[in-house]
Formats: sequence, structure tokens, C-alpha cells
Amino acid sequence: MADSKKKFIVLLLTALLTMGLFSCASDGPASAESKKPAANITAASTVSTTSTYQAKGVWYSFNGLKFAMKVPADLKIKAVSKYKPQFTGHNDRIKVSLRRWNQVSYPNLKSLAALVKKHTGRKIRQVRQGGLRMVKVQGLKTKIKYYILMPNGDDYILTISPNKDKHPKLKFKDIKEEAKAIEVSLRMPKKIPSGAKRIRLARTKFPKVNYLVLVNSSHKIPNKWMKKISVVKTVNSLGKKVTAERKTYKAYLRLQRDLEKNDEVFIDLDFGIRTVKEQQKLIDDYTKRYGAAYANRIAARPGYSEHHTGLALDVYLIIDGKEVYLNEEMKKYPKVWKKIHAKLAKHGFILRYPKNSAYPYEPWHIRYVGKKTAKKIMAEPGLTLEQYLARS
Repeated sequence: MADSKKKFIVLLLTALLTMGLFSCASDGPASAESKKPAANITAASTVSTTSTYQAKGVWYSFNGLKFAMKVPADLKIKAVSKYKPQFTGHNDRIKVSLRRWNQVSYPNLKSLAALVKKHTGRKIRQVRQGGLRMVKVQGLKTKIKYYILMPNGDDYILTISPNKDKHPKLKFKDIKEEAKAIEVSLRMPKKIPSGAKRIRLARTKFPKVNYLVLVNSSHKIPNKWMKKISVVKTVNSLGKKVTAERKTYKAYLRLQRDLEKNDEVFIDLDFGIRTVKEQQKLIDDYTKRYGAAYANRIAARPGYSEHHTGLALDVYLIIDGKEVYLNEEMKKYPKVWKKIHAKLAKHGFILRYPKNSAYPYEPWHIRYVGKKTAKKIMAEPGLTLEQYLARS
């Protein structure tokens, strides 16, 4: 019996060696295949294996991110901005970049994956590697692209691609092994690898925002307001792009998750920031659909719309998987709106135009003011932001 086991093991190892699924630890001479020059580049640059490229690589760590990766030793790498956390690196064959994505912080990988899928329109794969949580975009033939969720919740985009500036005809398949070597090295080390070179990235500084700014029919948007806020962009279930102030959108995501998890209520963003031109177009559309009287009553003049601030959001309902976004249709679901309004203050929002106020009732129009102020306003049914500010 013992001899038969030995024979079986020998046969198994022989089969694995033949199939290339197992290799000896010692480094043998380079194969003829590895000596062939890659297409469209000089003969000196040869294709090698992922492990070989890894062995020759240099570790880099990034200040404040708890993130490290191993790149080719000849990669020229540097931080490229004093104001945005971003770096780029390249050699004759490959380009690598890491930059902060212009989105908000996410609490988990699932939330990030959902937005990446919506943003790119491609299949994605959630990856956990070396302590990192990442989303890889699938089906890309010209590069490797990861969305990385850092420990502090910030999102970064890592891109690895051929250096077409040096070799215009260079294809991804020609640098595939080098790219894979970088890919498998990605990690969030508990301890920075010995001898790692450190890259100091700029810290993201967001402006201080006046979340109690008043914009209405008699109060115009403050001058240069858009320069005073940081905005993020997303895409709703209808495929429409929506922009909002960063902290406002972050609070909206918490509200959305809370409603889905605890109330089985589903909402999405219809409007966030609207420019003056977009506000005029809205008035024109309302005029065609409902008449001038309704349009002038329901929509603010360009320059006097709260939607210019990025702090006001219009949401729509998703009922049984179907989007309900027309005003008159949305008003048919008072019980759903009641559940939504009950959660607003918890996440820093108020119902901007409640019932029994001087303004037409808009159950879909919410405004971010911060949790402390929101709780005070929402505690008094019918209280408006104007009335609250008049007391202060």
C-alpha cells in the first residue's frame, strides 16, 4: 500500500510539472519564449513572468492612506498636485496613476460597488486583497482599473496602462505581466514594507459651507457660491446625471440606506444642483406641460432657486421596481412620503415646503441644514427655514 501511494504522488507531481501548475523553487535559465521581444517595442524590453517582475519591483507607500504597492524599479513616480491627492508614474512601457475619485466617502464595499457599476456602465467585481477593499472594472481591454476604498472611507482610482506616449502601438497584452505584478502587490500593510519609498500626497481640504444659507424668491444665490462648495456627481436609476454638495449627498446616502433597510422604501435623486440655464429650461418645460401660472408658482426664477446651492434635493419614488417621478403621480403615495419625512431630521434634512406653510406643498423637495437644526425645524410641523432663521 505504501509503494502504491508513493507511485501515485510521483505521477501526480509529474503531471503538475508537465501542466505548468507547479514549479521548482530554483531559478532555471530563461525559456526561449521569455527571450522573445514584445511587439512594437525595442528588443531590450522582454516579456517575463509576473513573479519575475514582482521580484525586481520597488515598494512605494502613500502618506495617510495606509496603502502600498510594488512597481517596476525604473518607474519614475511622483505626486503631481499640491492640492489634490494624486500621483503618476511611468517608464518606457507602463503608466500608473492613483487619484482621488470625486465622490463621497462610503461606509462599505457594497455601496462603492453599486455606484461604480452605475457610473461606468460595466460589469464589476468586488475584491478583497491584502487588507484592501476594491472594485475592479471588468471587460477593459486597454488597462486595469480599480476603485479602492481606503480605511478612512475615501475612494481612489488606480489605473495601469501601456505608455503610448513612448510607444503608440504598444498594447495592453504587451505589458500584461508587468501590470499583473503591480495588481497582485496591492495591499494595506499593517507595517510598511522594509525599504519602501514614501510618497507624500496632498490632503484633501474641503471648504466650510454655510448650510443655513437662505435662497428664495427674495434672496438671490450668493456671489461665487459654486466656488465655495465641493460637489460630487452621480447617476440615478433613470440614467440622468445628478450633482450635489458633498456633505449633502453623503447625508442623502445614509437616508436612502436607512429607508431601504428599515422601511422598505426606495428613493433616488431627481435633481440636485441646477444652473441658471437649467432652471430656465425647467420653467419652460413646466409651462408647456402645466401652463405658465403653474410654472411661475412652482418654479423659482433663475438665480433665486435653492437648487443653485447644492443643498436642496428633489427625490422620486421607486414603487415595485418602477420609477415614479412626475409630481402629480408622486402625490398619490402619502403614506410613503410620511415614512420618508419621519427620517429626514435624523440625517440632517428638513422638508423645505411643508403643508400649512406659505409655499406649495412639495413632499419630494428636501434641504440639508445639519442634524441639530433639522431636529428643531422638523419638531414643529409647518415650520419653514425662513421662520426658523427669523427667530435666530
